[in-house]
Amino acid sequence: MSLPMILRLFLLPILMATLLLGGCASRGFPGSAYDLWGDDRPAEASTYRDFMIARLASMSNDPQSAARRYAAVIDRVPEPAGIAERAVFSALLAGEYGTAAGLARRADAAGSEAGLVRLTLATDAIVRGRPQQAVPYLDETRFMAFNRNIARGMAAWTALDRQGIAAAEALIEPGLTGDVRFDSPALYQLALLRIAAREDDKALETLERIWDSGARLAIGVEAHAELLAARGERERALELLTRFRNEVGANTSVTALAARIEAGQRIQPRRLTLRQGAARAVYVSAAALMYQTEDDLSSVYFVLALALDPDLDVARTLWAQALDNANRYDDAIRVLQAVRPASAYYANARGQMAGVLHRAGRSEEALQVAAVAIAGNPDRMLKLQLADLYIGLERFADAEAVLTEVYEADAVAGREDWRILFSRGAARERQGNWPEAEADLIRALELRPDSATVLNYLGYSWIDRGENLEEGFELIRRAVMLEPNSGHIVDSLGWAYFRLGEYETAVDYLERAVELLPGDPILNDHLGDAYWKAGRRLEAGFQWRRALRLDPTEADRKKIEIKLGSPLGPDAPELQAPAS
Repeated sequence: MSLPMILRLFLLPILMATLLLGGCASRGFPGSAYDLWGDDRPAEASTYRDFMIARLASMSNDPQSAARRYAAVIDRVPEPAGIAERAVFSALLAGEYGTAAGLARRADAAGSEAGLVRLTLATDAIVRGRPQQAVPYLDETRFMAFNRNIARGMAAWTALDRQGIAAAEALIEPGLTGDVRFDSPALYQLALLRIAAREDDKALETLERIWDSGARLAIGVEAHAELLAARGERERALELLTRFRNEVGANTSVTALAARIEAGQRIQPRRLTLRQGAARAVYVSAAALMYQTEDDLSSVYFVLALALDPDLDVARTLWAQALDNANRYDDAIRVLQAVRPASAYYANARGQMAGVLHRAGRSEEALQVAAVAIAGNPDRMLKLQLADLYIGLERFADAEAVLTEVYEADAVAGREDWRILFSRGAARERQGNWPEAEADLIRALELRPDSATVLNYLGYSWIDRGENLEEGFELIRRAVMLEPNSGHIVDSLGWAYFRLGEYETAVDYLERAVELLPGDPILNDHLGDAYWKAGRRLEAGFQWRRALRLDPTEADRKKIEIKLGSPLGPDAPELQAPAS
């Protein structure tokens, strides 16, 4: 919804509030509503108006307008610190670092103690080449837990620059718990600090401890492999990179390093500058936040990381993903366009842009972007993103062809990726080619027996087809144990009980699934079917009507309408055709 539309919806309350504020100012009521917006309105009314517009802009995904409006009232309110803090947050959310830095100085002058304001001021001091001015803003005792970790890392890089590695270590080590997996982000920071200080032996010892714990973080594994390769241990470096790819997945920077090592290029460990190191201290926490949330909150931290290191394109791609999560498609595209062709992340950014364009309803443009990118660079990751785009467009045959091409190229290189098999199996299943789909899914499960996604898909497919019901049921139960808060997986377990005729138990699980994903039409449709079979006809009708309001596919819409129009509900003859 546009901001002008929202303003029209909220016009009456604002007019009423303005009248009340005018009364409080001992002014007579104006002769007409039009006069409320005249030049003689009280200052309080103007301030309230700007504040309300800022609030509405925040709620309507318009952080640029919110930042401007909040900034406009900072000096017009009795307690400006809180308004200034909102302005800083909105400016960072809008990607306007320069504006945010200026607003942070105003917030500081107003007495703000907000963690984000302090991080912005510290970032600004480092960016302006005055790291000593960052120190007081990075006092970790003045931060809550999340921002404290960032502040500690930034302070350590500042200490390294000003006082040496011992001072940096003294800031990191007291925060360690002794659990290597839990401490791994801080330990990776410590290793990068030691590499920057040319204490490579101690850095390698730290990195080996992290690796042996099973913790995996791309920037740390990359640094680990660089150190090994620089010492001539190329096979060991490649072993680490291959295991990372198999256990975690493809990573652009890690893949590029592996290619350089395989090509025999000379590898030197990257020794980060103060700005680069501080940027990574922010980036690591921002990335963790982005993967744990489904909004654009992490954007504010990616903006700080990129202010410190404008070449940190991995932060740019994750920033765009956060914007995409918040349906800020135009902003996500703008961020991805800033990734230059010379960057190792260029191909990934173009494929990511194609996905954003598709979700923005610009599918033809998305395919053009993907095609041009692949023509210029037939990158494996780009091909996978193209396959994902085809699946999103329900062009399953095209997706299968691309995935088969990648799978065969992997086979030549001695690689077999369960993700490729799973995606191809899903594409084949959607085309009705069940025998080959089943073979892909079974093989994917053999390669990754603890994947809740594969367990759920294969188990659900068997149950939905009326095949291997008990075995399918067991697969889904294992998937639920692995991911108990996944609405789709819990739905699959409920549907398994439904297909086994245990309707009351099915209702319990399907209700839980809808609680987890209330906006999914398929889950609501399934719950309606279970209610019907359990004799709860009114609730079934309510659930089906709700599913219709949630924009199901055209095929699902027709099925739901048949249920609603038939006295037999899901047992209507038109719905009893055998599965293809």
